[in-house]
Amino acid sequence: MEKTSETRLEKNLFEETFWEKAAKTRMGKYLTGMETSFVSDSINQVRPQMILDVGAGAGKFSLLAAEKNATVVSIDIDSYGLKRLRLQNKHAYIIQADARKIPLKDEVFDAVIMIEVLDYISEADEVFKECHRTLKLGGLLVFSFGNKSSFKQKLRALRGKSYTHSYGRIVRWLSAAGFAVTRKMGFNWGLFGRTSESRLVPLSTGVEKLLGLRRIPSLSPWVMLHAVKSDKSLGDNH
Repeated sequence: MEKTSETRLEKNLFEETFWEKAAKTRMGKYLTGMETSFVSDSINQVRPQMILDVGAGAGKFSLLAAEKNATVVSIDIDSYGLKRLRLQNKHAYIIQADARKIPLKDEVFDAVIMIEVLDYISEADEVFKECHRTLKLGGLLVFSFGNKSSFKQKLRALRGKSYTHSYGRIVRWLSAAGFAVTRKMGFNWGLFGRTSESRLVPLSTGVEKLLGLRRIPSLSPWVMLHAVKSDKSLGDNH
């Protein structure tokens, strides 16, 4: 009976999530490659034993972190992606939870990964406080967000769209939460959408690299930051 239930569950979870499908497009492969490279470099620097993947979805970065011989706990507000992750790794630790209220103890993790999550949460300051609380002193927070201060935002505004956070506000909230930024990268300067299959994607990403645009995160459309939990007292911010 139990095996029949498991088989039925797997059939119900056959459909890939939007994020899984998007990652297979020309633009998606570029974005995933940039994110994966940055996350891998960050993890390799600190070699964490315990990692929390916030907004894990189907587990793209949870699976990457698990390859580093770390114990990974994956949380997401949506259960479907987490079930997809469990299909790929039956031993995955998954929790359905909100990033603004993580149901885990203080100072448990050596690193927190949070990729493409803050664009859907206006209260990023609350998320940073939760990340700070669950991280050990000196722990790593590596995350990405769309930059409201970028030129690309002006083009998005013409279509009635907007990124949620500006680079300056994110950095201020990070500092207030008790984090120090030690590494940063900008990317996604091209005008293509996430699911684009345009043959010009490689050209635009090559120009981005050639002109050194990735070294200007404050103006970049997307930003990745590597921050470390400091011993700064949070005071009233905690």
